[in-house]
Amino acid sequence: MLRGIIQLTTEEVLEIEKAINSKSFADTPLGSKLSYINKEYQAINNIEVSEEDLEQLLDEIMPIDSSNKTLFFAMEKVGNLLRQLRSSNI
Repeated sequence: MLRGIIQLTTEEVLEIEKAINSKSFADTPLGSKLSYINKEYQAINNIEVSEEDLEQLLDEIMPIDSSNKTLFFAMEKVGNLLRQLRSSNI
C-alpha cells in the first residue's frame, strides 16, 4: 500500500468534511484523522494518507462546484499526491 503526507489547512479539512458523507466516512482511518484535526486547531495539518484514502476522497467528493475555491484547492492537492504516489511506484 502506498502512503504519503498531505498538507491541508484547517479550512480545507472543514470543506472536505462538509462535502463527504460523514456517516460512511466516520469509521474510516481517514475520517478519524479529519475529526481529530477539527479538535486540534493548526493552520497547516500534515496528514498521513494511503492511496486508498485519496481514492475514497476523490470518489466521494468529485465533481466539485468551481465556486468553492477552498475545496477545489484541497482536492487538487489530493489528486496531485495520488499521481505522485503512483508515479513513484513505477
